[in-house]
Amino acid sequence: MALGIMTLAPSVTAFTLDDDNKMLQDLCLSTILVFGLLLATFSASGAISAEIDDQTILTIVSKPINRLTFISGKFLGVMASLLMANIFMLIVFQLVLRHGVLWAAYIERDIPVIVFGLGAAGIALIFAGLANYMFDWQFSPTAMAIGLPLLAFAAILTGFFDKHWKFQSFGQGYSLDIFYACILLILAVWVLAGICLVCSTRLNVVWTLVIALVILCLGMIVDWLLLDKIHGPLTPATLGFSALYILLPNFQVFWMLDALNQVDAHITPGYLLQAAGYALCYIGATIFLAYALFLDRQVGAANKV
Repeated sequence: MALGIMTLAPSVTAFTLDDDNKMLQDLCLSTILVFGLLLATFSASGAISAEIDDQTILTIVSKPINRLTFISGKFLGVMASLLMANIFMLIVFQLVLRHGVLWAAYIERDIPVIVFGLGAAGIALIFAGLANYMFDWQFSPTAMAIGLPLLAFAAILTGFFDKHWKFQSFGQGYSLDIFYACILLILAVWVLAGICLVCSTRLNVVWTLVIALVILCLGMIVDWLLLDKIHGPLTPATLGFSALYILLPNFQVFWMLDALNQVDAHITPGYLLQAAGYALCYIGATIFLAYALFLDRQVGAANKV
Protein backbone atom coordinates (compact mmCIF):
# COMPACT_ATOMS: atom_id res chain seq x y z
CA MET A 1 0.00 0.00 0.00
CA ALA A 2 2.83 2.39 0.84
CA LEU A 3 4.48 1.75 -2.53
CA GLY A 4 1.17 2.38 -4.27
CA ILE A 5 0.63 5.66 -2.45
CA MET A 6 4.12 6.88 -3.36
CA THR A 7 3.67 5.78 -6.98
CA LEU A 8 0.43 7.76 -7.24
CA ALA A 9 1.83 10.73 -5.32
CA PRO A 10 2.99 12.69 -8.43
CA SER A 11 -0.56 12.65 -9.77
CA VAL A 12 -2.08 13.61 -6.42
CA THR A 13 0.31 16.48 -5.69
CA ALA A 14 -0.09 17.97 -9.17
CA PHE A 15 -3.23 19.77 -8.01
CA THR A 16 -1.73 21.71 -5.11
CA LEU A 17 -1.37 25.49 -5.10
CA ASP A 18 2.16 25.44 -3.68
CA ASP A 19 5.46 23.88 -4.74
CA ASP A 20 4.26 20.53 -6.11
CA ASN A 21 7.60 18.72 -5.85
CA LYS A 22 7.96 19.88 -2.25
CA MET A 23 4.52 18.46 -1.52
CA LEU A 24 5.54 15.23 -3.24
CA GLN A 25 8.60 15.00 -1.01
CA ASP A 26 6.59 15.71 2.14
CA LEU A 27 3.92 13.15 1.24
CA CYS A 28 6.43 10.38 0.54
CA LEU A 29 8.41 11.00 3.73
CA SER A 30 5.21 11.00 5.78
CA THR A 31 4.11 7.78 4.09
CA ILE A 32 7.38 6.07 4.99
CA LEU A 33 7.07 7.13 8.63
CA VAL A 34 3.40 6.16 9.04
CA PHE A 35 3.76 2.78 7.38
CA GLY A 36 6.98 2.24 9.28
CA LEU A 37 5.01 2.72 12.50
CA LEU A 38 2.37 0.22 11.38
CA LEU A 39 4.95 -2.33 10.27
CA ALA A 40 6.88 -1.94 13.52
CA THR A 41 3.72 -2.45 15.57
CA PHE A 42 2.47 -5.53 13.76
CA SER A 43 5.94 -7.07 13.43
CA ALA A 44 6.77 -6.66 17.12
CA SER A 45 3.33 -7.83 18.23
CA GLY A 46 3.52 -10.83 15.93
CA ALA A 47 6.93 -11.69 17.32
CA ILE A 48 5.92 -11.64 21.01
CA SER A 49 2.27 -10.97 21.83
CA ALA A 50 0.74 -13.22 19.16
CA GLU A 51 3.03 -16.10 20.10
CA ILE A 52 2.11 -15.72 23.77
CA ASP A 53 -1.61 -15.74 22.94
CA ASP A 54 -1.23 -18.79 20.68
CA GLN A 55 1.13 -20.47 23.18
CA THR A 56 3.56 -21.27 20.35
CA ILE A 57 6.19 -19.47 22.41
CA LEU A 58 6.27 -22.46 24.78
CA THR A 59 8.28 -24.48 22.28
CA ILE A 60 11.12 -21.99 22.66
CA VAL A 61 11.06 -20.80 26.27
CA SER A 62 10.70 -24.39 27.51
CA LYS A 63 14.18 -25.07 26.15
CA PRO A 64 17.38 -23.90 27.89
CA ILE A 65 17.35 -20.55 26.10
CA ASN A 66 17.83 -17.32 28.01
CA ARG A 67 14.87 -14.98 27.65
CA LEU A 68 17.22 -12.08 26.87
CA THR A 69 18.56 -14.12 23.95
CA PHE A 70 14.99 -14.79 22.85
CA ILE A 71 14.02 -11.10 23.03
CA SER A 72 17.20 -10.01 21.25
CA GLY A 73 16.73 -12.57 18.48
CA LYS A 74 13.13 -11.54 17.95
CA PHE A 75 14.12 -7.88 17.77
CA LEU A 76 16.90 -8.57 15.26
CA GLY A 77 14.37 -10.38 13.08
CA VAL A 78 11.97 -7.45 13.33
CA MET A 79 14.80 -5.04 12.47
CA ALA A 80 15.72 -7.08 9.38
CA SER A 81 12.14 -7.16 8.10
CA LEU A 82 11.71 -3.42 8.70
CA LEU A 83 15.01 -2.71 6.95
CA MET A 84 13.88 -4.63 3.89
CA ALA A 85 10.53 -2.84 3.77
CA ASN A 86 12.13 0.57 4.21
CA ILE A 87 14.69 -0.09 1.47
CA PHE A 88 11.77 -0.86 -0.82
CA MET A 89 10.16 2.46 0.05
CA LEU A 90 13.48 4.33 -0.24
CA ILE A 91 14.06 3.07 -3.80
CA VAL A 92 10.52 3.89 -4.88
CA PHE A 93 10.83 7.33 -3.25
CA GLN A 94 14.00 8.11 -5.23
CA LEU A 95 12.40 6.98 -8.50
CA VAL A 96 9.21 8.95 -7.84
CA LEU A 97 11.15 12.06 -6.85
CA ARG A 98 13.30 11.84 -9.97
CA HIS A 99 10.17 11.60 -12.14
CA GLY A 100 8.71 14.61 -10.37
CA VAL A 101 5.30 16.19 -10.67
CA LEU A 102 3.92 17.00 -14.12
CA TRP A 103 2.53 20.32 -13.01
CA ALA A 104 2.44 21.78 -16.54
CA ALA A 105 1.58 20.34 -19.96
CA TYR A 106 5.05 21.02 -21.39
CA ILE A 107 6.84 18.88 -18.77
CA GLU A 108 7.76 15.50 -20.24
CA ARG A 109 7.46 12.18 -18.48
CA ASP A 110 10.63 10.45 -17.31
CA ILE A 111 10.33 7.34 -19.47
CA PRO A 112 13.33 5.42 -18.02
CA VAL A 113 11.78 5.67 -14.55
CA ILE A 114 8.48 4.33 -15.85
CA VAL A 115 9.98 1.56 -17.99
CA PHE A 116 12.57 0.26 -15.51
CA GLY A 117 10.47 0.82 -12.38
CA LEU A 118 7.21 -0.68 -13.62
CA GLY A 119 9.14 -3.38 -15.49
CA ALA A 120 10.86 -4.53 -12.30
CA ALA A 121 7.58 -4.47 -10.37
CA GLY A 122 5.78 -6.38 -13.12
CA ILE A 123 8.44 -9.08 -13.38
CA ALA A 124 8.43 -9.56 -9.59
CA LEU A 125 4.64 -9.85 -9.43
CA ILE A 126 4.41 -12.23 -12.39
CA PHE A 127 7.21 -14.43 -11.05
CA ALA A 128 5.66 -14.52 -7.57
CA GLY A 129 2.25 -15.37 -9.04
CA LEU A 130 3.64 -18.20 -11.16
CA ALA A 131 5.71 -19.53 -8.25
CA ASN A 132 2.63 -19.50 -6.04
CA TYR A 133 0.56 -21.32 -8.65
CA MET A 134 3.15 -23.88 -9.75
CA PHE A 135 5.21 -24.50 -6.61
CA ASP A 136 2.86 -23.30 -3.86
CA TRP A 137 5.36 -20.65 -2.73
CA GLN A 138 3.95 -17.86 -0.59
CA PHE A 139 3.21 -14.86 -2.80
CA SER A 140 4.25 -11.94 -0.57
CA PRO A 141 7.69 -13.20 0.57
CA THR A 142 8.51 -14.33 -2.97
CA ALA A 143 7.50 -10.98 -4.46
CA MET A 144 9.63 -9.12 -1.90
CA ALA A 145 12.63 -11.42 -2.34
CA ILE A 146 12.55 -11.01 -6.13
CA GLY A 147 11.30 -7.43 -6.22
CA LEU A 148 13.94 -5.85 -4.00
CA PRO A 149 17.01 -6.74 -6.11
CA LEU A 150 15.09 -6.10 -9.33
CA LEU A 151 13.93 -2.69 -8.15
CA ALA A 152 17.42 -1.79 -6.93
CA PHE A 153 18.85 -2.81 -10.31
CA ALA A 154 16.15 -0.75 -12.06
CA ALA A 155 17.07 2.31 -9.97
CA ILE A 156 20.76 1.85 -10.84
CA LEU A 157 19.99 1.53 -14.57
CA THR A 158 17.72 4.58 -14.45
CA GLY A 159 20.53 6.62 -12.92
CA PHE A 160 22.58 6.27 -16.13
CA PHE A 161 19.88 7.72 -18.41
CA ASP A 162 18.12 11.05 -18.60
CA LYS A 163 14.45 11.29 -19.49
CA HIS A 164 15.34 11.25 -23.22
CA TRP A 165 17.35 7.99 -22.95
CA LYS A 166 20.67 9.80 -23.28
CA PHE A 167 23.57 8.58 -21.16
CA GLN A 168 24.49 10.73 -18.19
CA SER A 169 26.79 10.51 -15.20
CA PHE A 170 25.19 8.30 -12.58
CA GLY A 171 22.98 9.85 -9.95
CA GLN A 172 21.62 12.93 -11.69
CA GLY A 173 18.04 13.31 -10.53
CA TYR A 174 18.68 11.41 -7.32
CA SER A 175 19.15 13.22 -4.02
CA LEU A 176 21.79 12.24 -1.49
CA ASP A 177 19.96 14.26 1.17
CA ILE A 178 16.81 12.21 0.53
CA PHE A 179 18.86 9.04 0.89
CA TYR A 180 20.23 10.24 4.24
CA ALA A 181 16.76 11.32 5.37
CA CYS A 182 15.40 7.84 4.62
CA ILE A 183 18.28 6.26 6.55
CA LEU A 184 17.30 8.40 9.53
CA LEU A 185 13.69 7.28 9.14
CA ILE A 186 14.88 3.66 9.25
CA LEU A 187 16.54 4.45 12.59
CA ALA A 188 13.30 6.07 13.80
CA VAL A 189 11.30 2.99 12.80
CA TRP A 190 13.77 0.77 14.65
CA VAL A 191 13.31 2.89 17.78
CA LEU A 192 9.54 2.55 17.38
CA ALA A 193 10.00 -1.20 16.97
CA GLY A 194 11.86 -1.30 20.28
CA ILE A 195 9.00 0.54 21.96
CA CYS A 196 6.49 -1.83 20.37
CA LEU A 197 8.54 -4.80 21.54
CA VAL A 198 8.34 -3.52 25.12
CA CYS A 199 4.57 -3.07 24.87
CA SER A 200 4.01 -6.44 23.20
CA THR A 201 5.42 -8.31 26.19
CA ARG A 202 2.36 -7.25 28.20
CA LEU A 203 -0.23 -5.83 25.79
CA ASN A 204 -2.06 -6.84 22.64
CA VAL A 205 -1.54 -5.29 19.22
CA VAL A 206 -4.21 -2.59 19.61
CA TRP A 207 -2.75 -1.12 22.79
CA THR A 208 0.75 -1.49 21.37
CA LEU A 209 -0.26 0.60 18.37
CA VAL A 210 -1.97 3.23 20.53
CA ILE A 211 1.03 3.62 22.85
CA ALA A 212 3.50 3.72 19.95
CA LEU A 213 1.42 6.37 18.19
CA VAL A 214 1.20 8.51 21.33
CA ILE A 215 4.95 8.24 21.93
CA LEU A 216 5.64 9.12 18.29
CA CYS A 217 3.45 12.23 18.51
CA LEU A 218 5.02 13.29 21.81
CA GLY A 219 8.49 12.60 20.43
CA MET A 220 7.82 14.90 17.51
CA ILE A 221 7.04 17.84 19.81
CA VAL A 222 9.17 16.99 22.84
CA ASP A 223 11.47 19.98 22.25
CA TRP A 224 8.51 22.33 22.14
CA LEU A 225 6.95 20.72 25.21
CA LEU A 226 9.93 20.39 27.56
CA LEU A 227 13.05 22.16 26.33
CA ASP A 228 12.18 25.50 27.93
CA LYS A 229 11.15 23.83 31.18
CA ILE A 230 14.44 22.02 31.83
CA HIS A 231 16.47 25.24 31.87
CA GLY A 232 16.56 27.37 34.95
CA PRO A 233 17.03 26.88 38.69
CA LEU A 234 17.43 23.33 39.95
CA THR A 235 14.03 22.37 41.38
CA PRO A 236 12.08 19.11 41.68
CA ALA A 237 9.96 20.21 38.73
CA THR A 238 13.05 20.89 36.61
CA LEU A 239 14.47 17.49 37.51
CA GLY A 240 11.18 15.82 36.63
CA PHE A 241 10.97 17.56 33.26
CA SER A 242 14.62 16.70 32.57
CA ALA A 243 13.99 13.03 33.33
CA LEU A 244 10.93 13.04 31.08
CA TYR A 245 12.93 14.73 28.31
CA ILE A 246 15.57 11.99 28.53
CA LEU A 247 13.04 9.15 28.63
CA LEU A 248 10.94 10.31 25.68
CA PRO A 249 12.58 9.56 22.31
CA ASN A 250 13.19 12.75 20.38
CA PHE A 251 11.98 11.86 16.90
CA GLN A 252 12.93 15.29 15.58
CA VAL A 253 16.46 13.88 15.53
CA PHE A 254 15.32 11.58 12.71
CA TRP A 255 12.72 13.78 11.00
CA MET A 256 14.56 15.88 8.41
CA LEU A 257 11.64 17.50 6.62
CA ASP A 258 12.55 21.03 7.73
CA ALA A 259 16.19 20.56 6.73
CA LEU A 260 15.23 19.24 3.30
CA ASN A 261 13.05 22.29 2.66
CA GLN A 262 15.97 24.66 3.26
CA VAL A 263 18.11 25.41 0.22
CA ASP A 264 21.49 25.61 1.95
CA ALA A 265 20.93 22.89 4.56
CA HIS A 266 22.40 19.43 4.01
CA ILE A 267 22.47 16.22 6.03
CA THR A 268 26.05 15.17 6.77
CA PRO A 269 27.45 11.67 7.45
CA GLY A 270 28.59 12.96 10.85
CA TYR A 271 25.02 13.76 11.80
CA LEU A 272 23.98 10.28 10.65
CA LEU A 273 26.52 8.75 13.02
CA GLN A 274 25.28 10.88 15.93
CA ALA A 275 21.67 9.92 15.22
CA ALA A 276 22.67 6.25 14.89
CA GLY A 277 24.37 6.41 18.29
CA TYR A 278 21.27 7.95 19.85
CA ALA A 279 19.06 5.28 18.25
CA LEU A 280 21.40 2.50 19.37
CA CYS A 281 21.29 3.68 22.99
CA TYR A 282 17.51 3.88 22.95
CA ILE A 283 17.13 0.50 21.25
CA GLY A 284 19.44 -1.10 23.81
CA ALA A 285 17.38 0.39 26.63
CA THR A 286 14.12 -0.89 25.14
CA ILE A 287 15.53 -4.41 24.70
CA PHE A 288 16.54 -4.60 28.37
CA LEU A 289 13.19 -3.14 29.45
CA ALA A 290 11.38 -5.71 27.30
CA TYR A 291 13.51 -8.43 28.89
CA ALA A 292 12.66 -7.18 32.39
CA LEU A 293 8.93 -7.21 31.59
CA PHE A 294 9.11 -10.58 29.87
CA LEU A 295 11.23 -12.22 32.57
CA ASP A 296 8.32 -13.11 34.86
CA ARG A 297 5.60 -13.16 32.20
CA GLN A 298 3.42 -16.26 32.36
CA VAL A 299 3.32 -17.84 28.91
CA GLY A 300 1.56 -21.13 29.70
CA ALA A 301 -2.07 -22.11 29.92
CA ALA A 302 -2.45 -20.12 33.15
CA ASN A 303 -2.04 -16.98 31.08
CA LYS A 304 -5.31 -17.64 29.32
CA VAL A 305 -8.26 -15.79 30.79
